[in-house]
Amino acid sequence: MGHSPQNTLMNKRILLMVVILICAGPQLSAWGAGSGLMQYTDPKRRFIFDYPATMKVHASDPNEVRISHPEASLRIAVFVQKRQAKSKPSAESLLATFKSKLKEEIKDVQFLEQGKSPSIQGAQGYIICAFKNAKGAKMVQLVQYYIADEFLLQLTISDRPEGFKNLAPLITKIHHSLRIINPDLK
Repeated sequence: MGHSPQNTLMNKRILLMVVILICAGPQLSAWGAGSGLMQYTDPKRRFIFDYPATMKVHASDPNEVRISHPEASLRIAVFVQKRQAKSKPSAESLLATFKSKLKEEIKDVQFLEQGKSPSIQGAQGYIICAFKNAKGAKMVQLVQYYIADEFLLQLTISDRPEGFKNLAPLITKIHHSLRIINPDLK
């Protein structure tokens, strides 16, 4: 069991592979099977969701969190607000109002998809739309709503069209990771 040139070369190759896996592992897994994602837990324990570990959390108050990376156009925002209407929670009516207001405020808005998240129970729904923002940049947004008796939660994931398309699997993971811990949002 000496140090033959063949053993030394094999040990160097193994060491190189270990170094590559250690150094590249986080970048490779960030878009892989879920590792590379971190979990945001609302300070009031109302909801949780995953986001890329490379992004930074900016929580201005317990009812608003924004997640971004300075070198990426992907943005995630979640806010909770008190509902003004005292009617029964209805995602369908809220999405209809959202679509109507968006059509009034923005020209050439396109509604690409609408549905319900398979991971959330209760009054909820989402919509994906494309439009030009106030600066003239084309954007795609996924907007998820959850409605309780007194409060409303909105998750928005937005990016430029190319980024939204290229990151579609990651955006789906983020969207489907949203869990409502406290159904009252109190």
